[in-house]
Amino acid sequence: MSFTAFLRAGRRFAILGFAGCFALAFASTASAQSTYPNRPITIVVPFSPGGGTDAMARAVGARLQAQMHTPVVVDNRPGAGGTIGAAFAASSAPDGYTLLILNLVPHTSSKGLYKNLPFDPVKSFSALGLVGDTPYVVAVNPNVKAKTLQEFVALAKEEPNSLNYGSSGVGGVSHLSTELFLSSADIQLTHVPYKGDGPVVTDLIGGQIDVTFGNVLALLPHIRAGKLRALAVTGDARSSTMPDVPTVKESGYPDYVVVGQFGFAVPAGTPDAVIERLNHELVQAVKSPEIEETFSQQGVTSRSSTPAEMQEMMVGEQKKWMKIVKDVGIEPN
Repeated sequence: MSFTAFLRAGRRFAILGFAGCFALAFASTASAQSTYPNRPITIVVPFSPGGGTDAMARAVGARLQAQMHTPVVVDNRPGAGGTIGAAFAASSAPDGYTLLILNLVPHTSSKGLYKNLPFDPVKSFSALGLVGDTPYVVAVNPNVKAKTLQEFVALAKEEPNSLNYGSSGVGGVSHLSTELFLSSADIQLTHVPYKGDGPVVTDLIGGQIDVTFGNVLALLPHIRAGKLRALAVTGDARSSTMPDVPTVKESGYPDYVVVGQFGFAVPAGTPDAVIERLNHELVQAVKSPEIEETFSQQGVTSRSSTPAEMQEMMVGEQKKWMKIVKDVGIEPN
């Protein structure tokens, strides 16, 4: 065989070998995708059982289990503002069997709040899609001499730092959303951080703190019972659970909108076909009457999105809240 013929034969062998490897890899991937899911799926909740995020995860998980005919289990991994659970999910195999439910505000802002995070809130995950959103409510103790948000601002300007606000912790949604409003209204309040929403509600009712920008689900029963007074909601529109309460925008701050946006994500590197399948299942789940009813009772509005839309929102939210963290001067823990 001539040297030229030898080279031609070698080239043909290399091409055939590459084609064979490609076909084998494609067949393996196609096989894996066609059998997905073939074992239980885990939803990681980065907060304690019993909270709003946990309730949403369990409701969606039950629907996914019924739709996909495979067990779906909830794994609560609370701590460090949700970063412990997020870190666990980020380090899991990118195979579609570990999902993370997240609230875009605390999840994306965590990059500026914690030193040496073992993951990037955006780059370490692939978005699956949104499932719901909820505004927060500005609630005061009834002894505070303000019936509207405008009156509250006027009261705060009369005596700077004479009023205080409670939050679920430094860097949490209630902390950041309040600081954003203080900047918009040009007022000063004394921050009293707590470890969780429960103690905030207890002390707000007891009068130890004056105001909080808090979770609708946690505060609504006490507002209806007259133990707290709602001044405004932080969403773009009024809440269906409190239609008589104006938005912060209506109260004179047109640029202020803060909404808890909840969605699911998987570790970066998860196959596109698996992401598409999970997005399809999530969209079907949130459109179901069961989920819409459950969410409505929690003050959550069902919604859906494509993975790309949620990923873009995560990028935008991270830029927004990182700036606020910097402007407020919060030092990373």
